[in-house]
Parts: sequence; structure tokens; C-alpha cells
Amino acid sequence: MLVVITAAAVGFVPAYADGDDGDAHVRKQRADVAAKDMRADLDASLARLATAETAYAEAEAARPGARAALDQARARVARAQARSAELAHGVELARAAVATAEAELRDVAAATQAVREDVTRLVGRAYRNGAMAQLSMILRAQTPAELLSNLQGYRQMLQADHETIARLERTRDAIDLRRAELERRREEARVRHAEAGRQLVEVVALEKAANDAAARVTALAAQREAALVTAREEKAADQQRYEAIRAEQKRLTELVNRSNAPAAASGRPAASSMQGGALSHPVRGPVSSDFGMRYHPILEYTKLHTGTDFAVPEDTSVTAARAGTVVQTGYNAAYGYRVVLSHGRVGGVALTTTYNHLSRITVREGQRIPRGDQVGRSGNTGWSTGAHLHFEVLVDGDFVDPALWL
Repeated sequence: MLVVITAAAVGFVPAYADGDDGDAHVRKQRADVAAKDMRADLDASLARLATAETAYAEAEAARPGARAALDQARARVARAQARSAELAHGVELARAAVATAEAELRDVAAATQAVREDVTRLVGRAYRNGAMAQLSMILRAQTPAELLSNLQGYRQMLQADHETIARLERTRDAIDLRRAELERRREEARVRHAEAGRQLVEVVALEKAANDAAARVTALAAQREAALVTAREEKAADQQRYEAIRAEQKRLTELVNRSNAPAAASGRPAASSMQGGALSHPVRGPVSSDFGMRYHPILEYTKLHTGTDFAVPEDTSVTAARAGTVVQTGYNAAYGYRVVLSHGRVGGVALTTTYNHLSRITVREGQRIPRGDQVGRSGNTGWSTGAHLHFEVLVDGDFVDPALWL
């Protein structure tokens, strides 16, 4: 298909104004069919490229945010995991503290058992003998020495009894203290265990978010790569189409140079903004694309947009920008239906204008056209993806910015 397009671009199918003979109409109909088929293929190709450009732009725009989200998610996971480790360590310390408290309580309980045995003996003795029995033991002394001895023994027995009771009270207090400490440590262990559980849930959620962010980055990378693959596939076709346009431009330049021999280099004024107003607007409509070099970010090369595009509906009247002679009409694979007007020498230079992507041509070659007269109707023929007029200005066969002359 590309080979056919390239070959067709170099060739130029003549087209005639309304009222020509039947052969001209047949040729025009054939050219219309070929243009329709060719444009359908081009539209499909350009649609693929446009989709790829959109996907690439979306991936490029979203990639920094996705990468930042992934980095943030991973940082949160790292912090959460560190906190989980800290809490897990705290749980282990709390469990160890509970075990220590339980061991201390058992030791105190064992010591309490011995004191209880002493108290039991004390209570048993008091129950058997009573307080009067101890008093009678003192009164039975026969001598002062025996009395002193009995008193001393009685005091020692009372002191031992008091110490036994005091020991019992101390061990009871120790047991209460150990039990309170044990309960406190058990509660601390429960709190830490619950917090560790919640932290684990948070870690799982954050890890899922990080995985989702990583998947998003991967998907964007795949989307970007797919767009680049599509763009690379279209690059060769687009380049070949562009070369066909350049070939037609070269042919047009030769035609202009033959029609209007350029002035000598030493005496020719330079085309500049001083020529502003020499041409009228061929249509009334907004400019959708200016003249100039364009860098394609996907296809990665620079090419010249040779004219100014006016966004006008199909079948809008297109008029001559200046009085001139029709030097070429016809159909071209790249430019569609096209009219070329030579305006002779203007300000010392050969001035030519072209009107492209027309739906219909209303003039014939060799015809003299006054400024403002219709040369055709706007359309969407050739390599075009929407109705518009592509208007070109040539000075001595070289493309210049139409805005300098309008």
C-alpha cells in the first residue's frame, strides 16, 4: 500500500472544471475512488498512531505520580514493618515479664507456706494451753533466778510469736504486690499483643497498596512500550508518506521556476514581513496549524509543515488570494484535489500559492483568476484527517510562511 501511495504521490492526475468532457469525469471518478480507499487506509494508520500517542502521553504523565506513590507505599511498608518488629519485641518482653512475675509469685507463695506452718503451730499451742498456762509457768518459779529465766523464756516466746505474725503479714503483702505486678504485666502483654495484631493488619494492607502501586508502574511501563512499538511501526510509513510529499514539493518548485524565472540573486529583494497584505485570506476560518518545523515526540524526527491550515467545514468556498494564472489543477495522493496559482513577480520575486485537500475544483489550467474569485471548495481529500484548507505560499519556488504575506 505504501509503495502504491509513494508512486501515486509523485504522479499528478489532472482534474477539470465543471463542464469538461466525459473522459475527464471518468478520470475524476476513478481518482475519487482511489482517494477514498487511500484515505481510509491512511485514517486507520493515523488512528493507530493517535491512539499510541495518547497512550504514551498518559503513561508519561502518570508515571511520575505512580512512581512517587510506589516509593511512598514502600516507605510506609518499611516503617510499618519496623513498627511491627518493635511491637513483636515488646510482646516478647511482656511475656518474659509475665513469666518472671509468675515465678516470683510462686517463690513468695512457697515462703508463705513455711510461715503458715509456724503460725499454725502458734495457734495450736495457744489453743491447747491458753494465756493462763503461760502465766502459770512464770508463777511456778521457786527462786528469783528461775523466775527471771521463766520471764526471759516467756518474753522470747512472745517475741517469736510476734515475729511469726509479722512474717505472715509481710508475706501476705508480698503476695498481694506480686499478684498486682503480675496482673499489670499481663495487661501490658494483652495491650501489646492487640497492638501488634492491628499493626499486622496495617502491614498487610500497606503491602497490598505497595503491590498495587508496583503493578500500576509496571502497567504504565508496558503501556508506554506498546505505544512506542506502535509508533515505530508507523514511523516508516509516515516517513515514506513525507518523502512522497517532498517529491511533489520538488516537482512543484520546478514547475514554478519554469513558469517564473527567478530574478538574479544580486538584485532580488528578500521576502519578508514587508510583503504583508499582498495576499488575501483564501477562506474565513480559524488557523488550526501554522507554518514551521515540527518535532514529533513519538516518531522522533523533525519535518516542515509547508503551509497554514484553516479549519473550515467541507464545501466552503475557497478564493484566490491574489490575481493570478492557474498553472496546475488535479488530484495528488498527498494533497488531494489541488489548485496552483502563479501570481507573477511581486516585489521582485516569483509568487505562487496552492490550495489543497479540496472537495471540488472550479477552475482549469491556464485560466486567469481575479483576486477573490472562487478556485474550488474545501474538503478532506488526500492525506487529511478532517475537513480543512491547507494553504501554501512559494517565493521563487521555496515554501515560506503564508502569515508574512497575508
